[in-house]
Amino acid sequence: CINFLYEDALVLLLTEVLNRIQFRYNQAQLEELDDETLDDDQQTEWQRYLRQSLEVVAKVMELLPTHAFSTLFPVLQDNLEVYLGLQQFVVTSGTGHRLNITAENDCRRLHCSLRDLSSLLQAVGRLAEYFTGDVFAARFNDALTVVERLVKVTLYGSQIKLYNIETAVPSVLKPDLIDVHAQSLAALQAYAHWLAQFYSEVHRQNPEQFISLVSTALEAITPLISSKVQEKLLLSACHLLVSLATTVRPVFLISIPAVQKVFNRITDTSAQRLPDKVSSPTAVPHANEGSVLGKMCLSLPQRKVQLEDTKVIIHQTLSVLEDIVESVSGESTKSRQICYQSLQESVQVSLALFPAFIHQSDVTDEMLSFFLTLFQGLRVQMGVPFTEQIIQTFLNMFTREQLAESILHEGSTGCRVVEKFLKILQVVVQEPGQVFKPFLPSVISLCMEQVYPIIAERSSPDVKAELFELLFRVLHHNWRYFFKSSVLASVQRGVAEEQMENEAQFSAIMQAFGQSFLQPDIHLFKQNLFYLETLNTKQKLYHKKIFRTTMLFQFVNVLLQVLVHKSHDLLQEEIGIATYNMASVDFDGFYSAFLPEFLASCDGVDSNQKNVLGRNFKMDRISGGLFCCLLIVFLLCCGDSFIPSSTRV
Repeated sequence: CINFLYEDALVLLLTEVLNRIQFRYNQAQLEELDDETLDDDQQTEWQRYLRQSLEVVAKVMELLPTHAFSTLFPVLQDNLEVYLGLQQFVVTSGTGHRLNITAENDCRRLHCSLRDLSSLLQAVGRLAEYFTGDVFAARFNDALTVVERLVKVTLYGSQIKLYNIETAVPSVLKPDLIDVHAQSLAALQAYAHWLAQFYSEVHRQNPEQFISLVSTALEAITPLISSKVQEKLLLSACHLLVSLATTVRPVFLISIPAVQKVFNRITDTSAQRLPDKVSSPTAVPHANEGSVLGKMCLSLPQRKVQLEDTKVIIHQTLSVLEDIVESVSGESTKSRQICYQSLQESVQVSLALFPAFIHQSDVTDEMLSFFLTLFQGLRVQMGVPFTEQIIQTFLNMFTREQLAESILHEGSTGCRVVEKFLKILQVVVQEPGQVFKPFLPSVISLCMEQVYPIIAERSSPDVKAELFELLFRVLHHNWRYFFKSSVLASVQRGVAEEQMENEAQFSAIMQAFGQSFLQPDIHLFKQNLFYLETLNTKQKLYHKKIFRTTMLFQFVNVLLQVLVHKSHDLLQEEIGIATYNMASVDFDGFYSAFLPEFLASCDGVDSNQKNVLGRNFKMDRISGGLFCCLLIVFLLCCGDSFIPSSTRV
């Protein structure tokens, strides 16, 4: 009813907004808009104006879809006719092809028309969401008309290569032609979800029509996957390709000749500058795609021997392989299995090359980044034997001398190498079951005997966060490695003590956590305090006999000293809660033994004041009592010379 009442007004508004974004009707105002300087949102004045105008168009489309489409599409058509008619003005010159439009007024009109077409293509793309979902069937014909037109325009631009053509005003018309081509690809990409719904709901009734749309779109994309194409156009083509492969996902994708050309371009040396995301379509394989993907991947390591610049080629290869693995990690088990089978030989070659580059931190960084992604995405598909081989290779290569070289002498790149190695081990120690448990002693030994001594006294935070996260994962996911709990102990909770194993390693890890609280890095302090609290919540760490009898009050003392010295004031609440959780395990010992000793060690307070404070503490097992205790410590360290004897906690 509201739409009916305001229908004429909304249509008039839409018409006026469309006129205002076109140079054909509003050139004077639009030319005043700055299209170079970026604001805080990384938009130019022109881009902001266009975006706001398109939001109005979208709102009218939401309210009056039929009227909005019938108003916008004819305007788009008019400008498309100008663009599609440029082919008749293309002539062959000595250096290539030239656009035979030279008169100043004609060039100006063409410039305005191309700018308008670019804006209108963005408008059409913005409306894509209003053709999907529940309204798909009702608006199918309109959407099909748009998509068919966009496919035709993108193919036209790629075939006659207007983006590489000579013009009378190259500084103006060439960017216009590139932008129109890029916007046509982007507008088609916006309809990827519509194509996906078309594929799932309608294509069985008319498969030829759907196959034709996808195949033609891919024919338009293929010539643009080249380092010789301008970056703006190249990225638009890559984004469309990724959307077709990952959103639409037609099973016949790999059989299309244009896609096979893309595979060839990825492995061709001329494609070295291409964005890594070009490889993403290969990462969503269907049942019949493995052989093609395998051929592509096998060609990558072979190039290592053929080309002189080894480091560049390794970087190129691993970036593509890593992107493939990352893209497929969220796919079905079958897709991941096909992907790994295709990558398997490349992975084995990469592992074989690792020892040869162990002293080249930049190459090692790339390799470990790839293997980390592999462990995170395809760990199951790799299988236990090969995974064990990878872990053992890394453990053998990262000796204490190599770790020291990476951390102390190779700067940030060397530290990144060690951090990625530790991240791989984090994935390993979290694995459920018993398969990788035999590696635990070696992992703990590496941490405590090789890495920790190197970084313990360094002020730099490098490597520390990853090391302590690994130690936390070792404890959290392998608690039974240290504490053997019997069925009887679990039934009679609190009666039977769990059997302690590997006590020396556990104590060394706890000591390292304690030492980290004495260092100035507040981020590491917060992280490690959170880890201890998590272990207490999940595993009752503070209640374990070894912690309760040999470590408890050492940790409490360290935390209270931190509060006294005000070195981590931002974490007062977290420190207070952790201190209470520890002290509450043995409040009797805390009040009768620890607290008097702690007060005795406080400087700046005479013995009489210490006695008054000690006498006025009452046996209180609630958090408020401990909070007041911490408050008095704050007063003491603030230099208060007198605390009234009536103060009670």
